[in-house]
Amino acid sequence: MKSNTHSNKKLLHYATSAAAFLTINNLQATVVYTDLDPDLMVGGEGGEISIDINSDGNDDFGFFVYSFTGVGTYYGINFTYDFKLAAVSAQNGNELFGSLVTYSSYSAVYTPVLPAGEGINSGDPFAEGGGTLGVSLMVSLSGFPYYDYQAGNWSGINMGYMGFRINIDKDHYYGWMRVSVNEESTLITIHDYAYENEANKAIFTGQTATAIEENPLSATEIYSNGTNVFVAFPEQVKTETTVNIFDLTGKMVKNFNGVAGSTTLDCNDLPSGNYVVYVTEGELSIKKQVNLTK
Repeated sequence: MKSNTHSNKKLLHYATSAAAFLTINNLQATVVYTDLDPDLMVGGEGGEISIDINSDGNDDFGFFVYSFTGVGTYYGINFTYDFKLAAVSAQNGNELFGSLVTYSSYSAVYTPVLPAGEGINSGDPFAEGGGTLGVSLMVSLSGFPYYDYQAGNWSGINMGYMGFRINIDKDHYYGWMRVSVNEESTLITIHDYAYENEANKAIFTGQTATAIEENPLSATEIYSNGTNVFVAFPEQVKTETTVNIFDLTGKMVKNFNGVAGSTTLDCNDLPSGNYVVYVTEGELSIKKQVNLTK
């Protein structure tokens, strides 16, 4: 899915609304996982978006794409330049997994790309502020491309893990986001994220349930088909599950018990819009946002 974020206010409202359902927690679990569908995308000139990870009404992290263009003359030769920058920032006292790097005139957070299964805990480095994910520079002479440069440790990364820490009073809550940045640094995509809602407890990148072992529900197919929701469970899920559907205010609008195998859930009576499908099996759970259209 492609998107342009010139409509920043709409995207901001969408992001915070999408996070509202995080208050709907499985009381047996402490890891809160959010699969964004559609993905959140930041692009265009001056695109930006902020995400409220834990749905407390405060923005936790922001993503930005900046664009600068200009003209100049070098030894009598006219040139133009087009500079793109993709960046991330921690907001409201929260921190990114990484270290603060000081340059000649400013400081920035270096945010490494973490591998799957990497532990995030109190022994890791965290820093406030923001940092560059990728930069791209194109220089043209007399209308012809002359110099093309891309840099940044997130440039060209597809679905890499970014660690973070949410700070509330003296407590720390660790989490991860799965992020992609194109080589041109013109588009940032946030695919999903999770955080440990038990204070000061470690989390592993890619962890979507309380148990460190893989959550078999994570392989469940969940998508909308017009006015209905289709759910298909993997073979290893043998027992019946409960599927609840919530609107983005956190209100449950549908409840289905004893769901197993491949099932089409009738949602014809719901108005068009975004909804959250919340599947539980014992202590395991998974959430996914879908869009219903009439």
